[in-house]
Amino acid sequence: MVAQPFVIFGTSHIFTLLFIIAIAFLIPVSIKNRKYEDKIFIAKIIGFLAILLELIKPFIWHYSMEFAWIELIPIHMCNLSTFFIGIFLLTEKRLFFEVSFFWGIGGGLNALLTPDIPNNFPDPQFILFFIGHGFLMIAIAYASISLKNRPTLKSVKNGIYFSLMSLPVIYIINELLGPEVNYWYLASKPEGDSIFNLLPDPPMHIPALIIIGVMLFFAIYSPYWLFDRFKKGGVE
Repeated sequence: MVAQPFVIFGTSHIFTLLFIIAIAFLIPVSIKNRKYEDKIFIAKIIGFLAILLELIKPFIWHYSMEFAWIELIPIHMCNLSTFFIGIFLLTEKRLFFEVSFFWGIGGGLNALLTPDIPNNFPDPQFILFFIGHGFLMIAIAYASISLKNRPTLKSVKNGIYFSLMSLPVIYIINELLGPEVNYWYLASKPEGDSIFNLLPDPPMHIPALIIIGVMLFFAIYSPYWLFDRFKKGGVE
């Protein structure tokens, strides 16, 4: 089977998205009646696998697909989100959940909907891309549904502050490593169709990204805010 050029929302894309969504919700449903200790044990397995996956992926990209090492440092937002949700599932340190929740849903969901890949399944890039981003969403869903974690307004602030502190660090890394790298897409826009197409040319797209990021964080939090308001109104 020869991989064809990737088509956004084509058959392979839609099937893969539905598969990820199904797994993300089937795991919590399948263990909802288990003891909390069992859920924590499963959380640690998922957390360990999340971190292990991010450590292994650069070697697969390099040795199987000949990507340069300089492009494979796992500091893209989705890489860091996977590390952070893995650390949270292992340690239950709240900040790691908060950052991963907003980065993972904001960045990871955008990546899943508009992948920066050249070919459809069974191309190795397609498979590894969706395994990585899909596992991130599954881990966040487990932390949110099975372990009953949720963001608060403070979480939004923490996510914004952490993002603003991290952005100049990533920008400096891009500058130091040279034009071959493009972490967080701060140096240039990703190939393929995405929201970046609507933004000014780099580096003037960065202020727009910050504004969009802040709005996205509040949009992600808004269902929880509305639920709290509705619940409070119901009680009164």
